[in-house]
Amino acid sequence: MTLMRGRPLRAVFTVAVLALGVVLGGVATAQAASEDPRAAVKEGNVTTCEGAGLAGDILSAPADYTYTRGKDNVDQYVDILTVTPGITVTGIVVKGGDAYNLYVPGEQGLAATPPWTALRSPLVAGKNIPQISHWFVCGTKTTTTTIARSGGSTTTTATSETSTAKSSSSGGVTTTSSPAASSSSSAAGVVVTGTTGPGATAANASKLAYTGFNSGWLVGLGAALLLGGAALLFLVRMRRKA
Repeated sequence: MTLMRGRPLRAVFTVAVLALGVVLGGVATAQAASEDPRAAVKEGNVTTCEGAGLAGDILSAPADYTYTRGKDNVDQYVDILTVTPGITVTGIVVKGGDAYNLYVPGEQGLAATPPWTALRSPLVAGKNIPQISHWFVCGTKTTTTTIARSGGSTTTTATSETSTAKSSSSGGVTTTSSPAASSSSSAAGVVVTGTTGPGATAANASKLAYTGFNSGWLVGLGAALLLGGAALLFLVRMRRKA
């Protein structure tokens, strides 16, 4: 009697275990067949950021970011671990099968900052996760302008100003003066430049620019005219005496 009761109990237990297995298997199948809610499924193929509607250019690893998995035609998932400071990721494309998943940080439940793990392609025929055919990360890089100051000199990307004794600037032009100041004057297109102040000497005066005017020939001409006039007067007097 006990033996007869044990067999139905075992049969009921076996049926219950099988039913539970079928239920769990169905749940697992349903989970595996669902798309990644963090991504937007896009049909077709894409190989550029512009084609995917993303700003920036394709970034490179490990200079711009680091990752694990993600081998083309081998892995089904890719994990983005870190992003280099100054880099802003605008989106991630993971292609497999006849479509690709588009992940945008901060949208559809995807975190705004890494790590971003288990990124994958869309399902094939709504059932299987395909191997990755290719994937890429799009983003922009931030550039900065540095202003360096050293020893009284100011260097910027636009202008550079350096002063020795005393300097002033106006309209982007820097004028530098020293104890011995230089002076210049111009008239009728002729420029004469000299040095004035405590340091001025006769030697400095001799360094005045040559203007091209020489009066020596006028002195010679005057002397010749005087001699000629005296000779003419002498001849006239001699003729009168004769």
